[in-house]
Parts: sequence; structure tokens; C-alpha cells
Amino acid sequence: MYIKEVTIDGFKSYAQRVTLSNFDPGFNAITGLNGSGKSNILDSLCFVMGIKNLSAVRAQNLQELVYKQGSAGITKATVSIVFHNDVPANGPSGYEDKEFITVTRQVVIGGRDKYSINGHAAQQGRVADLFQSVQLNVNNPHFLIMQGRVTKIMNMKPHEILSLLEEASGTKLYERKKDSAMKTLTKKQTKLDEIDELMDTELLPSLHKLEKQCEQYHEYSVVGQRNETLKRLCVAYDYMGQKRIIESSEDELANMAAEIQDMDRQHTELEAEAADKASDVAALQTEKELQAEGEVKELKQEVDQLSMQLTKDKTNWENKQEVLQSEQAVLLNLHQQLAELNQEELDAKVVAATAARDDAATALEATEHGVEAAKRELAGAETGDGRDESNKSLQERLADAYNAQTAADAEAKAADFKQKHLSKQAAEQRKALTSKHKEATAMRQQLDQAQARVQKCKQALQGLNYNAG
Repeated sequence: MYIKEVTIDGFKSYAQRVTLSNFDPGFNAITGLNGSGKSNILDSLCFVMGIKNLSAVRAQNLQELVYKQGSAGITKATVSIVFHNDVPANGPSGYEDKEFITVTRQVVIGGRDKYSINGHAAQQGRVADLFQSVQLNVNNPHFLIMQGRVTKIMNMKPHEILSLLEEASGTKLYERKKDSAMKTLTKKQTKLDEIDELMDTELLPSLHKLEKQCEQYHEYSVVGQRNETLKRLCVAYDYMGQKRIIESSEDELANMAAEIQDMDRQHTELEAEAADKASDVAALQTEKELQAEGEVKELKQEVDQLSMQLTKDKTNWENKQEVLQSEQAVLLNLHQQLAELNQEELDAKVVAATAARDDAATALEATEHGVEAAKRELAGAETGDGRDESNKSLQERLADAYNAQTAADAEAKAADFKQKHLSKQAAEQRKALTSKHKEATAMRQQLDQAQARVQKCKQALQGLNYNAG
């Protein structure tokens, strides 16, 4: 490979573009007058080859290589060398298929330094490798032999001659690459040592700590699952217990409803019997009006009073019956809401209702006795002696009737007091029922929430592909 052509534009004394060609493959010499630019041609060759010691080309910086340092309007210097790659086997590696290789370097005032190979931008290191691969190292101190240095070369020491030969043969390039690679390996080894130290001092202890925390978390998850299972069992147990209590309360309510129906039937029978007695009294009054005079009129008045008392008692009875029916309706409405009832309270309530019924029957029986006594008095008045079958005078019988009325009033008040007491107990039972209902609702909500959490946990375990076995 040899120089085929050199193009200089704006470099040192060459303000205009100059092209030098027809170089000899073996030997070339540049001649001319002093100041004609002979040395600048050699400097341009060194400039393209990437010389670093600018003092060898008589410059302090790259801007001094531009024609008059840019003061004449020229702001850049460009030099191109065309090499003829006549023997590709001995040419640069990677360019065996290229007949001509063009290397260009350009420097701009206030700008950057640029290289190109065959028109493509290239780094300075790539250009240096290209020349060194064909034993052209412009930065070798023996690359340029100036005047007066021949004697110095002849007096070189052996190791200096060896260095010169290495540069000339191109092995120095690989020595430098080897040194650079060894420095890189040393840096990488230092970095690896730092990484190993970081692993031993920080990463591995942190990894062991995380493994321990992972084991603890796994144990926590197992205990949490066991806890959730026990909670679900407790909620299910409480739910079944409340359900059994509600079922037993419903059975007790059914029994109470049956007893109330029996009481209603007995009450209906008593009302029918009272109606019969009332019709008998009316018949007796009619007969008494037709036959009696004097004392008979007094007896009639007494009978009227007794009838009024009977009507009053009957009205009280009906009122109490209506109150009882309203309480029955309330009990039926609470039938679906009862959660818990005390058997002793139910028994007390049934006993109280039975006592009220017995008191009402007693009052009715006393009234019937009064009617019978009136009948007997009427019979005694018709005979004229004013005595009944029990051989009692009218004043005695009136006293007995007044006492009976007083006793009936007392029984009515007692029945009313019992009724109020039962109403108060019913209100308390309603409050207790409402409280139990709220507790049951809260427990159902807790159960639903627990089931939702269980479902969420199952979904999370499925997402983690967890297998309990």
C-alpha cells in the first residue's frame, strides 16, 4: 500500500485547494525553493495520520494549522490522503476488498476535530489502528528522522533498537493493546472484589434475614388460617345455638296460641250461657211486672239493679276480652321475631291468664247466684212472706247482694291490675326480643364478614398456587 494522492485545503500555507498526485510506490522526494511549503506537505501527512506531538509539526494547537489561524476568512483545514491498496493481503485488516482507501481529517476554528475513512465518520482510535496495522505509527519518536538524528540512531542502545524494530514491525500495537487489556482486567477484578465484599457484608446477611422473615411470615399465615377456622367454627356454633333457641320459642308460642284458643272457646261458651241467663231474667221481669205490687216493685228494682250490675260486669268482661284479643294479636305479630323466651315467664303468664279467666268465671257465677236469689225473692214475694228458699229476709238478701257486688268490684280491680302487669311484662319481652333480634343480626353480619374474608383468602391462595397438602 502506498500514497496515491494528497489533497490539501486551508492547511498552513495552502490557502487554496491543492492536489498532489503521481507519487512513486517506492521513493519520493519533495524539492523547491525556501518558503515554498515543502515541510507543510510532510506536516499534512502527519496531521492525517493523527500525530499527537504538535511540536513536531511546528504548532502549539490545532487552530494554528489553519491558514493564518482563520484571520484570512478561512476557518477550517482539511487534508485527504488516498492510499492504493495494491496488495490486499498486506493491507489494513477489514479493507481487503478495497482498492483505494481515503483517509480525511478536518479541523475547524472553535469547533471539533473530525476523521473519516472512505467518506464515513470514524473515531481517532480506529484511524490509528488502521495505520498501525500496516506499521505506520506517526506517534513513534523514530517515525520521523530529522536532520542530525541519523548519528543518534546509530548510537542507540539494544533495548532502544528493539523498541524501534517493534514499531517498525507493528508488534508494538499489540503490546499496547495487551497493556490496555491488562489494565481493564485489573479494574474489572477490583470491581469484582468490591462486589464480592458487598455480597459478603451486606447482601448475604440481608438475604438470610429475609429468609428468616419469610419463614416467620409462613408460620404467621398458618396460625392466621387456623385462627380464622376457629373463628368460623365459633360463629357457626353460636348461629346454630340461636337457631335452636328460636325453634324452641316458636314451639312454645304455638302451645300458647293453642291455649289461648281454648280460652276463647270457653269464653264464648260463658257468653252464650250469660245470654241465656239474661233472657231468663228478662222473662222473670216481665212476669214480675204483671203480678207484683208494693214489695214486688222493690224486688223489681232490686232485680233491675242486679241486671244493671250484670250488664256492667258483662261490659267489663267484654272490654277485658278486647284487651286480651289485642294482646293476642301482638303475640301473633311477634311470633316470627322471638329469639329467646324463659319457660318460667311463660308459665307465669299462662297461670296469670288462667287466674284471670277463673276470676271472670267466678264473677259470672256470683252474678248467676244473684239472679237465682232474685228469682227466689220474687217467689217469696208472690207467697207474701218476703223470704226465699234459704229462709232469708229481704234486708238480708239485699245485704248479701251488696257484699257480692263489692266482692265482684274487687275482683274486677284485681283482674285489671293483673292485666296491666301482663301488659308491662309483654313490653319488657318486646324489648328483650328486639335486643336479641339485633344481636342475631349482628352475629349474622359477623358471619357474613367472616365468610367474605375466608373467600378472599381462598382466592389469594389460588392466585399464589398454594397447596395445603
